Amino acid sequence: MATFKTEPRTKEPDPPTANAASRDTVGKEQITRAAGFRRLLETTSIVQWEADARTWAFTYVGPQAVRLLGYPIERWYEPDFWVAHVHPDDRDEAVRFCEQAAQERDAYEFEYRMISASGQIVWLHDVVAVDRLDGAPAVIRGFLIDVTQRKRAEATARASDARLRQLIEQAPDAIIAVRADGQIAFVNRRAERMFGYRRGDLVGEPFEILMPGQLDVERLARDHATEAAQPLSRIGDGVEPVTGVCRDGRSFPADVNLSSLETDEGMVVVTTIRDISERLAAETARRESEERFRLAATLGADIIGETDIETRQVEWSGKVDEVLGYEQGEFPRTVEGWAAQLHPEDRDRVMLLGKEANDRLRGMQTEYRIRAKDGSYRHWTVRTAPILDGPGRPTKIISVCSDVTDQVVARAEALQHRDALAHVARVSSLGELTATLAHELNQPLAAILSDAQAAARLLDRDQPDVPKIREVLRDIVADDRRASAIIQRLRDMMRRDSAARERLDLCQVVREVREIMRSGLTMRGITVVPDFAADLPTVVADRIQIQQVVMNLVTNAMQAMDGLVEARLTLRVRCRDDGWQIVSVIDSGPGIEPSMVDTLFEPFTTSRAGGLGMGLSISRNIIESHSGQIWAENGPDGGASVSFGLPPGGSAQ
Repeated sequence: MATFKTEPRTKEPDPPTANAASRDTVGKEQITRAAGFRRLLETTSIVQWEADARTWAFTYVGPQAVRLLGYPIERWYEPDFWVAHVHPDDRDEAVRFCEQAAQERDAYEFEYRMISASGQIVWLHDVVAVDRLDGAPAVIRGFLIDVTQRKRAEATARASDARLRQLIEQAPDAIIAVRADGQIAFVNRRAERMFGYRRGDLVGEPFEILMPGQLDVERLARDHATEAAQPLSRIGDGVEPVTGVCRDGRSFPADVNLSSLETDEGMVVVTTIRDISERLAAETARRESEERFRLAATLGADIIGETDIETRQVEWSGKVDEVLGYEQGEFPRTVEGWAAQLHPEDRDRVMLLGKEANDRLRGMQTEYRIRAKDGSYRHWTVRTAPILDGPGRPTKIISVCSDVTDQVVARAEALQHRDALAHVARVSSLGELTATLAHELNQPLAAILSDAQAAARLLDRDQPDVPKIREVLRDIVADDRRASAIIQRLRDMMRRDSAARERLDLCQVVREVREIMRSGLTMRGITVVPDFAADLPTVVADRIQIQQVVMNLVTNAMQAMDGLVEARLTLRVRCRDDGWQIVSVIDSGPGIEPSMVDTLFEPFTTSRAGGLGMGLSISRNIIESHSGQIWAENGPDGGASVSFGLPPGGSAQ
């Protein structure tokens, strides 16, 4: 390290003895005082230092330097130690600043980073004084103060402030800071968009331009500054909200929250503003909708129930008491009371449907029976929907109930009439099948008679042929069973039982009808062509009713082919791509008159003399009661095809 040379000083004559003693005493006191100050400094974390202003080499470094950066004290005296250990990002700027400050000033301060022996970054505040020789910097002295903790705290504060500012800027509400004099100090982006101003246009303007005549912010700030002041609170509740005014003159209802904030510049009132236009519009629409519901229930036949999910109270609108025979207000007004009036066979199903609908936040539609005061039951169809009051679970359930008892009774009577008519049609068809039935039964009866006569002759012999007699008796039994099966099939067709749905093989049903009508087909010389698809799934239907439909179609086809030399009847069963099964009866007759195609399935429509025209009408009613379809069409090469289809699925009863 370079040393500085000074000119030798001329020796002065010794003063008198008294003065010399005095100077010695002062000198010792100064040395003692300086040593005391140095010891004081060495007990702190402040590092005192001295360096050559031209080489930047340290000539003295306090012992605290070891604790500061972790380097041995002798390292600090190495040439270029300071420059080499300044953080690389700060090095050029720190050297430039020190060179310039040493030339221009007698003292300066600056902050920079150094790298410790462990590789950690240490922030330092350097206080420097400059000694000059012939006007040029010669020696610099100073103190190094560790300010790492302060720098970290400042960085944390800056990050926190940045996050807070980001949250404020992204807030869904307008946030406006207003000084105690009523002037706007800050607005966020939402405030700009809400009021239609640019930020620079609002800062410094009175808050009064945004909410004129409604909020005296200056008074609020003054009142809050007093000891007796109450905390600032929410202004506006959505019923009588504060009115905000936009730059273009448009106004809107708003909720405003106020809070105070102490800053370096004094009291600031922070206002949070929310535009509630959409909320008020939704509430108005809901009130109007509820009023329309109640009015409709009062004037119409529908009954509306509004159920509070928490209290389980039900508010009925409409004629619920009148419809069920109760006095006004007598019908139960609770969920439990309503449930007790449900038909026992419907109660569990309806309660389960309601729970599932509530859990899934959706409505439902169902039908159930509810008990009137006289003990009879009324049929109701009910549509329900949950009411969502904001996010979360619904608070209420609206139910619209329609009394459909008259319609249900009418449907039941119509079904009874239809079944009775179908039964009459089946019985009337017995007359048309008389010749067929006589021929069908004549064969097994004749065989039985012949076999019985043969058995009698065999028994009259001196030595009866027992094996032959046994064979004849077996034939008699077989023919008897055949005749019995024919009679049983006819009894099944003619009986008037209630409909019973079961899983059916449609191919087998068509085969059974073919067996019943086999003799009639043979007598007319009709060739039957079976065309059945293999491995068809079953359908759910009433066997007797489907047999009647097939018999009606085959009978019509037989009559259409009367007198033909080569009559041909195709019985076809197929499965469509959508899973529906299609049964078709196809004849080779003259086809359907064009004028009758559209009315073929209407009652009393017939082209046959003496016919009632009810067979196809009854067939259509039966198929539609099975949720199916029936249709007719002429074939491209002549003849007609009448088909019906039944959907897949369903459950047996």
